Amino acid sequence: MPLVWISLSFITGIVIASLRSLPANIWLGMGLLMIFLFILFRLPEISKIPAFQEIAASHYFFFILPAFFFLGGYWYQFRQPKIDAFHVAFYNDRSYEILVTGTLIDAPDYRDTYTNLQLKVDAVDSGSGDMPAQGLVLVRVPALGIYEYGQRVRVRGSLKTPPENEDFSYRDYLARENIHSTMSMADVTILPGNGGNPFFVQVYKLKTKLLENTYLLYHDPEASLLAGILLGVDTGLTRKLQDAFKNTGTAHIIAISGFNIAIIAGIFFSIFKNMFGERLGAAVAIVGIIFYTLLVGADAAVVRAAFMGSLSLLARQLGRRNNGMNALAAVAFIMAIINPLVLWDIGFQLSFFATLGLILYAEPFSNFTSNLIAKISKHDASMFAKIINDNVVLTFAAQLTTIPIMAYQFKRISLISFVANPFILPVQPAVMIMGGLAVFTSLIIFPLGQFMAWFAWPFSAYTIRIVELFDRVPHASIYLGDSPFWIIFAVYAALFSVTFGWDGIKRWINSLKSSLRAVALTTIFMVLFACTIMTWRAAANTGDGKLHITFLEVGSADAVLIQTPEGRNLLINGGESASELSDELGRRLPFFSRKLDWLIVASTQENQLAALPRVLERYPPDNVLWSGNVQASFPAQTLDKFFTARQIPVSRAEVGQRLGLGDQAWVEVQAAGTRGSVLLIQYKNFRALLPIGLSEGMLEELEYGNVINKVDVLLLADSGYAPSNPPDLIENVNPELTVLSVAAGDPNGLPAQDVLDSLDGYSVLRTDRSGWITVITDGETMRVETERGQ
Repeated sequence: MPLVWISLSFITGIVIASLRSLPANIWLGMGLLMIFLFILFRLPEISKIPAFQEIAASHYFFFILPAFFFLGGYWYQFRQPKIDAFHVAFYNDRSYEILVTGTLIDAPDYRDTYTNLQLKVDAVDSGSGDMPAQGLVLVRVPALGIYEYGQRVRVRGSLKTPPENEDFSYRDYLARENIHSTMSMADVTILPGNGGNPFFVQVYKLKTKLLENTYLLYHDPEASLLAGILLGVDTGLTRKLQDAFKNTGTAHIIAISGFNIAIIAGIFFSIFKNMFGERLGAAVAIVGIIFYTLLVGADAAVVRAAFMGSLSLLARQLGRRNNGMNALAAVAFIMAIINPLVLWDIGFQLSFFATLGLILYAEPFSNFTSNLIAKISKHDASMFAKIINDNVVLTFAAQLTTIPIMAYQFKRISLISFVANPFILPVQPAVMIMGGLAVFTSLIIFPLGQFMAWFAWPFSAYTIRIVELFDRVPHASIYLGDSPFWIIFAVYAALFSVTFGWDGIKRWINSLKSSLRAVALTTIFMVLFACTIMTWRAAANTGDGKLHITFLEVGSADAVLIQTPEGRNLLINGGESASELSDELGRRLPFFSRKLDWLIVASTQENQLAALPRVLERYPPDNVLWSGNVQASFPAQTLDKFFTARQIPVSRAEVGQRLGLGDQAWVEVQAAGTRGSVLLIQYKNFRALLPIGLSEGMLEELEYGNVINKVDVLLLADSGYAPSNPPDLIENVNPELTVLSVAAGDPNGLPAQDVLDSLDGYSVLRTDRSGWITVITDGETMRVETERGQ
């Protein structure tokens, strides 16, 4: 396996060069010397000398491998950035702000509270005019702005060296992307012109449209899961759900990997071989893989998988057996040439070792399992053995070689992953194929794409629910703490010593083709499964004759979802996190509904509305009831423009105004002002008070609750801020249940201790402890459910 040894030598040279700094010329000189000696000892006059015959015969180990070792060291040193006055990092950590001009070279990375932009620098201005400069800067700008690849921008702010600590080096992480400077909360000016590559401009436009349609076709969290699986955009998943995937060892599902690329390659080849023939079809399929790689962002793991998939197709057409070890070594070698720092990328490490595990262990483990099942069973158990091998054994083979890496990098091992993956992996082809077809079809005929999405949804929903189920298993992962590198090295040394000590490693065998009967039964099962899940989901979210009031967990802000007895849906405010709000709505709104009946803006403060502009693009309201000053915050102004552009009717809230919810239920405005409004929800004998937009003078106007009298549920105003929640108000309304919406470890110290003292003797539920809180009532009795406990 010459490519394995060459690649290993080159990579070892890179690693040693990172540990022992020598000038690049010394590394290059030693490499050229080895090449010269190789040529010299290949000359007939030298190789025939008896004293040199053994060396000439072993030229591979004496000269070729050392040459690649030294060239690897040279390449690492050569690729190190030169930080001078013409590099943007030269201006890091100055005491003054810098003006930086450049071009956005990647799609904007939209997060809940900010947006990340990658800027290729053209010039910097430190106060004496523009000076030519180069390099990349990661710029963090406020959320809600709209940016595009290729835009020319000028940013103002302080350039900083990326931080690092003993747990994680953000500096090294960004250095792998050739980024050595960051700028936080910069002021941005869009300049005329476009500096992007015309081809990539169209690629990113397509990606943006696909992402937009994904959120139009599916509810969250399924929409965000598919965005991650299909397009490599996983920022829409909530932190809680991302942690669930990590804790269960299934995070590879939401990242583009070899599994995804293998499915894509198979689809492309199946389509194009029928259109153009096998050879030309394989070439077109490789072009398709390259395009998909560019579309999803081309990070290290994706590029490795794309190389492997392309090499497999190429080897097949050349009539050569695809030697997995050589192919994997060649990919690692090429990627190290493209960027030597890729070796320190965690995604690349996990992807590389998972593929290595499949190459080394998949076939022998599968054969062992098949033989064992055949001995135990008296009947033909080949189909059962195939299911076990595909869903359990292959997962174990891939995880066997990644466990040491995960222990070292993440300081924990997930035990539940060996159980969770076999439940999840079988449906992933359906998630990718059916979900992808629905999204791409929607670009041409949106109603047809929506129809297809209904049948694709159950498989992504199943994936999430299974992950959440296994995440709740106690002691599912073992925390190891810091693991010395020598222990990890020793584990791999022992593992590979045993592996290569066997007589040999058996080759991959072609998977048995399923019989037509099995295919038909599987298809029928999938259709019945999809119809059952859709029917259950649709029935679960229709009106049940009861009023549901859910206080969503959105930090120190308010987001209240009201579902009426007749099945209408109203949202009051939304909090700061778009991913959290979208996830909560996606889980609760009816399956076939993509809208809200009403949006009530009860406060125009930024923390109350920041999530809404992005979320309402996915769940637009039919009507809006607005209270508060439109100019009070940037999100409020953005919403006002959005409603105007979409021609959504907006009503201004007035004191005494009632919004009918049907069946003796309504929302009434008790007080209104520039900051927002106080709302009272009533359904028969049930009453809930929501002083979300409480402002100066309203408490006096309401006579500290005497005007309202007793209520069943009270939402504390401003996350328990003392002046907004006087003891007189609580005493006068005398609630059976008090709800507090507050973030864990609120930076402002909320809720105030005085407020907590005044609640002594009352029933109190807090979102930071209980998660979401749902009050369900038929107008006479009340039942309360919480995310954590009941």
